[in-house]
Amino acid sequence: MAAAGGVAFGQADGEGEAVQPVAVEAAAPPWRDLERAQHDLEVAIIARDSLQRALDRTVDELHHELARLDQLNSTDTGKKLLNDEAERLIVQEYIAGGYVEDLVFVLGVSEATDAIWRNALLSEVSEVFEEALAARENVPGERERTEARIRRLDDALPYLNSRLRETTQSIEAAQWVVYIAEINDMAERERVQNGFIEPTEQHWYNLRFCESTNNYTAESSNGLFYGAYQFELRTWRTVGGTGNPAHARPEEQDARARLLYARRGDQPWPRAYCGRWLPAN
Repeated sequence: MAAAGGVAFGQADGEGEAVQPVAVEAAAPPWRDLERAQHDLEVAIIARDSLQRALDRTVDELHHELARLDQLNSTDTGKKLLNDEAERLIVQEYIAGGYVEDLVFVLGVSEATDAIWRNALLSEVSEVFEEALAARENVPGERERTEARIRRLDDALPYLNSRLRETTQSIEAAQWVVYIAEINDMAERERVQNGFIEPTEQHWYNLRFCESTNNYTAESSNGLFYGAYQFELRTWRTVGGTGNPAHARPEEQDARARLLYARRGDQPWPRAYCGRWLPAN
């Protein structure tokens, strides 16, 4: 991009310059496809939100089980807890498919004897609720099962937290891709509007090789030109860049070079020098 007489990388002092082009695949990376980039970001956000809900549920269940264990550690409160839980299960069963008369009866059984529970109700409920009623007296066994559930929930937390961190990082990466894709999308629309020929990936590689030997961190010896495309700072700013172009990530340098070309063609890279590697408009 240096003007005649500049000291940009790869510029020849005469006609002896020997750029060695290499084959470059023309596969479109994500940052060249705005629709795909936006979709990938949406998927990452959905995954993050799903994991956050799973983590929240696991924490809530763990707190519930810990509180339950506290009650089960006392035989008396443990029996009352299991009795109340069995009663709630039966109420849920009747709400789901029982009769109103039965439900009214069930709601008033808190003081009923075991005989009433078994003789009047068990014929109307499934085996799972029969087991729930039978388990009311087995506080030690239920305490052991609760401790096992607590261990499983506690073991799940590190995994969920790790996956949540990964998806958060994925979102940050996807946001960057969208940011770059938006620049490339703008470049493509302006290039078409201005009628410039679209350079191939090989064209861009040859230009970079000539300007900087394809070195994205290159800085010219005179301190005027930066990065793979040897941007001047003022030119870099005209296409939205900030800071030192040589400190920008490669995909940003690529996108802003494309935007510059879309607006001005090969003019920023004089054809007497490295601009000859771009298509002639």
